[in-house]
Amino acid sequence: MIKIVCTVILGVHNLLLQSHPDSVVIIVPRHPHHGHQIAQRLRNDGQSVALRSRNEKITSKKTNIYVVDTLGELREFYGVAPIAVIGGSFFPELTGHNVSEAAAAGCAVITGCHVGHFSHMVKAMQQANPLSITQVSSKLELREAVELLMSNPEILEARQRASKEVYESLSSCIISNVWNLLNLHIFRGK
Repeated sequence: MIKIVCTVILGVHNLLLQSHPDSVVIIVPRHPHHGHQIAQRLRNDGQSVALRSRNEKITSKKTNIYVVDTLGELREFYGVAPIAVIGGSFFPELTGHNVSEAAAAGCAVITGCHVGHFSHMVKAMQQANPLSITQVSSKLELREAVELLMSNPEILEARQRASKEVYESLSSCIISNVWNLLNLHIFRGK
């Protein structure tokens, strides 16, 4: 499975590097213990990879992939990423991953067809605003969707805004309020 995931990521990333050479892909595996394997496989394919658990730094014009193989930091990374590609949704055996965290953080969300138990959320978000989640079914569609967002700031901003607004509307801002309280009283209060 790691080989397949890396192949998809590398294929899209290599195409994007042609038009956006300073791009950095952040990979957050569902199971952090796979991080080292993913990093090694990507390095074997000639990528410059930094591994979070080893405190490796992203260096300007050198690192093009950052593997976050730690727990509890996903929201922070969504906060700095303009686009979130929900990787597990491209493989039927993984049955999708949670789209809510990316939407709550205001990322432009791209997902595959295999969203599993998040299918109701994806459908509700798309019905509320079709710009809130982009669903693609192939590597080519994924590349085109990412390229469109990276080359058109207005479209990117519209999709980021739609994702966050629809998610907050559907969740009645509960998640955002809880995160704000946790950040205020627990995470940043130390």
